Amino acid sequence: MTRRRSGRWPYRQADRRWADDKMWMKDKLVGVHQSVNGASAADVAGWLFGDTIETDGCLLTCLAMTLRLLAPRGARWTPGTLNRAAKDLLYYSDAGLSIVPLYADLVADVTHGRVQLCAQERYFSGEKGQRRRTPSLCCLLRAYRNLPESRRVDFVVMLKIGTHDDNFASHYVLVDPDWPGLPDDNDIAILDPDQPEGPRATSWCLSDSYQRLAATRQDIAVEWRRCRIRVKKNQLAAAWAFARWPKRDDRCLAGDLLRLIAEC
Repeated sequence: MTRRRSGRWPYRQADRRWADDKMWMKDKLVGVHQSVNGASAADVAGWLFGDTIETDGCLLTCLAMTLRLLAPRGARWTPGTLNRAAKDLLYYSDAGLSIVPLYADLVADVTHGRVQLCAQERYFSGEKGQRRRTPSLCCLLRAYRNLPESRRVDFVVMLKIGTHDDNFASHYVLVDPDWPGLPDDNDIAILDPDQPEGPRATSWCLSDSYQRLAATRQDIAVEWRRCRIRVKKNQLAAAWAFARWPKRDDRCLAGDLLRLIAEC
């Protein structure tokens, strides 16, 4: 597998090449929510997001990394170029209208189907009565970790941590394709759009991301406590697997992965 260990990998939201690029305009987004959905000023005052790639682009940055790993001519895709493509394809407007499940179709559209979402699991983390899901309990992730490296190279797994609701206190990361770990491991090496710059002696892990967000974002930490999301449990909110077509005559994009999921 190609290793990309330069100082600019993984892609980071705060990279000055695209950090200030606007995804939408927060004032327009708030205005639509108030006029169309009847939200009060108190409702929108509690929103925990902004409008740039740096403040609100963890999902977009993970999708750009997915394309970098899987797509033909993947190096052309950065958070900045993908943001422009998403706007051109009307995935979102300045007012946030037409926001769709961004991850599912955008990667397929910009690659003309060569990279697609092929499996997903969602957990309602933070909701009362829901079982806490950790990496070892995620069948999709277990299947990915069980794949031989020769087949795993055709897949990328994206995880969501924190709450299940994208409007507050959630964050997206990728499983590090070079070191996915063993199926029973409850911590996992990841590529985090928010991880600190610079080289490290050890891999950045899911536990590092949880601890960093809890320590640096008081608003998120408060929401996690309210939702009973424990920082030290490495809880998952969702998992998605993306795949590329390795050969034209392959009949099923996700065949190997789905067979292993069925065995979980």
